[in-house]
Amino acid sequence: MLRISFGAIIIAGVLALGFAGFRGAKSDLTHVEWFNDMAHQPKFQPQHRNDLFADGRAARLPVPGTIPIGLTLPGRQDGTGGSNTGGTFTFAPDYLNTGRMGTVYGDGIPAQLAAKGHDLLRRGRERYDINCAHCHGSTGAGDGVVKAFGMMTVASLLNEPNVAQPDGKIFNTITHGRSTMGAHGPVITVEDRWAIVAYVRALQKAGSGKLAVAPAATATPEKK
Repeated sequence: MLRISFGAIIIAGVLALGFAGFRGAKSDLTHVEWFNDMAHQPKFQPQHRNDLFADGRAARLPVPGTIPIGLTLPGRQDGTGGSNTGGTFTFAPDYLNTGRMGTVYGDGIPAQLAAKGHDLLRRGRERYDINCAHCHGSTGAGDGVVKAFGMMTVASLLNEPNVAQPDGKIFNTITHGRSTMGAHGPVITVEDRWAIVAYVRALQKAGSGKLAVAPAATATPEKK
């Protein structure tokens, strides 16, 4: 008798699960679903209608000027700033693209970019303000606006160990991310990542300065 009872319970359970997942024939009536298997989601399918927009289309055109992630753009940015139409998304195993020299991180800005001088720093400041300042702050002190919203893990770029890190390590962090920082490699060109590294170094140099009392001025006798 006990064996029959257990068998009946198992059969009843299987039937219950079967009916719970059975969709049955299509109908205009509201279905009773135990498990909808995510069939009904608050989203619009491609080519479906959306009356929120004047043209009635759910699928929207890309924002003018956007580019696909990872697209290799022709040419290299000229360092004048103000345009994101130059630069490259490349993945060659050299120092320019990885920040590494063999198995270690290298130090120094690649020569072809360092030759841009002040133009590289101007570009770095522009890209830093767009991609980094909201977290790390305008001076790199880690006091960006996201801290007001509870993101307390943002590091200051002006303290150790960030100051002691080689340039290649900072480039790698921008590329692949670290901890709560996401990867920026897919959206920031190789050249712009190095420009940001150069600007971060400038912020670190500016932040390391110490105020000192200026020497007293001495009067210079007038010449007759």
